[in-house]
Amino acid sequence: MVDIEKENIKEWISVLKEAAKTSKNKKLLNEIVEKLEISARERKGVNLYKLNKYTNENDNVIVPRKVLSIGKIDHKINIAALEYSASAEKALRESGCNIMDIKEMINKDRIHLII
Repeated sequence: MVDIEKENIKEWISVLKEAAKTSKNKKLLNEIVEKLEISARERKGVNLYKLNKYTNENDNVIVPRKVLSIGKIDHKINIAALEYSASAEKALRESGCNIMDIKEMINKDRIHLII
């Protein structure tokens, strides 16, 4: 696992655990922490086609993995992911998606977890 990824995971876990103390989304935030604590080998990426299939316009989405570029997304979503491939990030931005920091996302209503 790359050091940057380790640092991202540590930061996410810290932010999520702190937020879970007072959040109405406590169960979801704790589930995301569990997903982040699995080994890197088990943590596969999420492709754009999966995001497209399981989300709707303006959904709030957390992906505790890397977003990969296979497929396309044809609607706007608000997304916070652990990491993005360069081409996936470009495709998300071109589709009008709002790429957010995890600190911003945890305060949103009706968050979807995509793994």
